[in-house]
Amino acid sequence: MTETFTLTAPREALLAVVETALAPVERKNTIPVLANLLFDADPEGGLRVSGTDLDVMTSVTAVIEHSGMPEQGVTMPAALLHDILRKLPSKADVTLKANTHGQVALTCGRSRFNLQTLPGEDWPRLEEKTEPPARFTLPAAKFAAQLTAVSFAISTEETRYYLNGVYLHAIGDQLIAVATDGHRLGRAIYSIGDGPTEMPGVIIPRKTVGLLASALKAADKQAELAISVSENRICFETGAVRIASKLIDGTFPDYVRVIPPANPNRWRFEVAALLAATERVSIISSALGRAVKMTWGRDSVELLVTSPDTGEGQDMVDVIADDGDDVTIGFNAKYLGEMLSHIEGAATVNLGGPGDPARFAPLHNDDDEIDLTFVLMPMRV
Repeated sequence: MTETFTLTAPREALLAVVETALAPVERKNTIPVLANLLFDADPEGGLRVSGTDLDVMTSVTAVIEHSGMPEQGVTMPAALLHDILRKLPSKADVTLKANTHGQVALTCGRSRFNLQTLPGEDWPRLEEKTEPPARFTLPAAKFAAQLTAVSFAISTEETRYYLNGVYLHAIGDQLIAVATDGHRLGRAIYSIGDGPTEMPGVIIPRKTVGLLASALKAADKQAELAISVSENRICFETGAVRIASKLIDGTFPDYVRVIPPANPNRWRFEVAALLAATERVSIISSALGRAVKMTWGRDSVELLVTSPDTGEGQDMVDVIADDGDDVTIGFNAKYLGEMLSHIEGAATVNLGGPGDPARFAPLHNDDDEIDLTFVLMPMRV
């Protein structure tokens, strides 16, 4: 290093920045520089700390004064730096200073560590070379609600890689998030006024969805989220945090054809009561993919789980039939419970026959801003 990089900051401030930037970094890396965090100067002032796994990058800016920062920045081992900062005394000042041996000395009181560095120019940056064609903003809390509502349905089957994320697209002024694994589907629609009309439909990878959900959860409730989208990149910015990610290169299936149309067999029910009953009867069987048999009558739904090894569990929940015929149908109990946990208050279900997909939705109020729809494929019982 030709310049002497130095910074001093409160331990808590530095730890918070490092923890956020560390999120995408994998503990085991075949490329050594990917195990490091990049410290460089934020173009608008302050310090910027970034971590990446080549597919997604998290950058955090902080008002931390520094001097002698090389143009390409300084990289330090991410996990090691994080572990050291966690063990240092609270409310203490931490100093980082580069030396002539390719190291950064970390001092705090009488504690001293020398950390090996790698050249900042070797650290890969996920940056757009051209202006993205679509850029828009919306309340961070609303987008967080969209992701939370559908992300449980993301597929983990690597062979169907195009289902390993959330499909984000726009129709008019509506921003639509969809996830499915072929057995269940979640769709969340939010109207944002000046909509992202130029936005291409993109698939956000599962890991990026998780990182973004954590960042949005920590954001201020009134925060705005800026989204920039191009053909192969998406970028999210809220407050001091920026997440840039590659997109899944694939074609998301025509999910609209999977959502069954409204039919006469329609019931209203209290979600908490049905969720609790589902969890109770599911205790009888520890088998993965256990089925719960549901008999929807005029004023109640009966739940039944049977196991050849342990017996059976049965429960009943009050419902209101709007119209149609009684239906007996089976669902994967785990999938049913996970879906119900993403609905509050009352909901509706539309059922066809025992072999038809079921359509669930919250009983919307006039002031609801996010329109949710869920689909569950039936199981033979």
